[in-house]
Amino acid sequence: MLRHLSRFALFLALGLAGLPVVVASQPGEYQIKAAYLINFARYVEWPASRLPLGAVLRLCVLGRDPFGGALLGLDGRQVQGREVRFRPVDSLEQALECHLVFVSGSEERRLGLILRGLAGRGVLSVSDIEGFAEAGGGIGMVTEDDRVRFDINQATLARDGLRASSQLLRLGRQVFGTERASR
Repeated sequence: MLRHLSRFALFLALGLAGLPVVVASQPGEYQIKAAYLINFARYVEWPASRLPLGAVLRLCVLGRDPFGGALLGLDGRQVQGREVRFRPVDSLEQALECHLVFVSGSEERRLGLILRGLAGRGVLSVSDIEGFAEAGGGIGMVTEDDRVRFDINQATLARDGLRASSQLLRLGRQVFGTERASR
């Protein structure tokens, strides 16, 4: 028995020695969430008055940036014929200049104020704050069974003049504000 335990300990030690290489090759949670943000921008339509054809799509993070540089990699990418520009913002006033705003968890205490300030302004609000979509945000990211999923508040999108594609709506874990309930 002791010999089996020592073999197990040796295999465990060897396995842990290679762990950083394995972990480094797998995308982190916020790298995955950054990819979701760019895909949300692909499958959401803004009113032409808010985001004219050929205009720069401004993707912003309101509050402390949890992405660790992952969004900088999206800077300059093309989405729906528009160049994506990333910038962090510190205030609601700055967020109103953006098309897609990720509301950081650092802003949870001010969430109601932020959502009221963004209402009707043609800004797609996204966050991973628990209950974000139910609270009136546009798209709420959730981690479920070690997978990133998302909820959509269709009523919020409609109020803000935004339209999610049917493909995006089908992929949502839950869609609020329509006759379709949760899955």
